[in-house]
Amino acid sequence: MTEILDKLSKDSLSGPEVSEILGNPTNFPTELVENLSIKTAFDFWNGKMDFEDGDCIMNNLQTFWVTNEHFVRNFGFGKVAWICYEAFDAGEYIRPTDSPDIDPVEKYTKPIIETLLKDLKKIE
Repeated sequence: MTEILDKLSKDSLSGPEVSEILGNPTNFPTELVENLSIKTAFDFWNGKMDFEDGDCIMNNLQTFWVTNEHFVRNFGFGKVAWICYEAFDAGEYIRPTDSPDIDPVEKYTKPIIETLLKDLKKIE
C-alpha cells in the first residue's frame, strides 16, 4: 500500500495512469480505495505525510473514479474516500469570508480528518 501511495502522491495523474498503478481493475476497487484513503488520512494526521501529498493522492483517486463512465455508473466512490477527498479539497484555498492569515488546512482539513479517524476508531 505504501508503494501505491508514493506513486499517487507526487503528480497529478490521469485516470488511466492511476488505473495502471492500481493494477488496471475492471471494476472499481472500492475496498482498496477506502483503505488507501484511510492510510492517507492516518499518515497525514500523524505527520508522516504532508498536506500536498495527501491532497494529490485523494485528487488522483477521485480522478480515477470520475473519469471512468463504467465506474461512475456502477460504483460509488466510497463513503470514507469521499470524506477524505473533501477534507483535503477543503484545505486547498482560503474562503472569501476568512481572514488572509487563516490556514485552511488547520481550519478545515484537520478537523474533518480528526472526526473521520475518530469515527473509524483509528484515534481517540
